[in-house]
Order: sequence, then structure tokens, then C-alpha cells
Amino acid sequence: FDKALQVNLDPTVYGSFAEIGAGQEVSRTFLQAGAAAGTVAKSVSAYDMQMSDALYGTSKRYVTKQR
Repeated sequence: FDKALQVNLDPTVYGSFAEIGAGQEVSRTFLQAGAAAGTVAKSVSAYDMQMSDALYGTSKRYVTKQR
């Protein structure tokens, strides 16, 4: 949590993180470290079909490629 807290408290850090596969765990680490209100804007699960549809359009398959 120390590294996540350092990032959360550093006012010079600006940008975004993208994590495929462990995104929920990464977001949870930043949220649990504290002071994440200025760091974490959105956390989206790859398994959230409604959010995936809104961002990328509908699909017959999710997470894996269509065959």
C-alpha cells in the first residue's frame, strides 16, 4: 500500500492506469491505501457486460474473441 499511497498523495502525478486481468485488484489497492479521491476516477470490470456494451458496442461474446 505504500507505493499506492505515495501516488495518491503526489500532486504532480496525473494520468491514467489501464490494467487488464487484475484491474479490480489494482483499483482496490489504490482505494484501500487512502487519499484516492484525486487518483481513482473509474474502475470497470471486464466482466460487466452493460458497461462493456456502452463503451465498445454489443457483442455475442465477452472477454474472449468471437469464433
